[in-house]
Amino acid sequence: MAAGQGETTRGGVAALWGDARAVGGVIVCALSVAAGYAIRYRFVEPEAMGAACERGDPWWCPLRTGFIMFTEWNGFGWLSLLLAVLAIAVLAKGGARSARWIAIFAMIAAGLGMILYNNTMSVPAAILALICLIRAR
Repeated sequence: MAAGQGETTRGGVAALWGDARAVGGVIVCALSVAAGYAIRYRFVEPEAMGAACERGDPWWCPLRTGFIMFTEWNGFGWLSLLLAVLAIAVLAKGGARSARWIAIFAMIAAGLGMILYNNTMSVPAAILALICLIRAR
């Protein structure tokens, strides 16, 4: 039986494992998008939250203000892009396991950035991290 006709070769198993890691990275990214959605629409955007900070300065107002400033400065976009490039650099040096972990954190930051106003750098970072996850066998 020729390879590819139902026979699983060693390369085929490695390729499937790489694909499974990539799918896991996409799932992690999707979960962080969901978390970012909750943060955006329950903590950042509600007018009541802003009004509460203007009235009495609850304990969480500095955290909210810092978070808003972080997103205004494209913090998640820069962080995800930095992590994705670092993952590729580590992979190029031969550290596949470390590269995978860094790429997963890049996917988390990119997922948050995609929903929290930092699309410009988060989307390319997610693509780079996904490529890294596929290549890190």
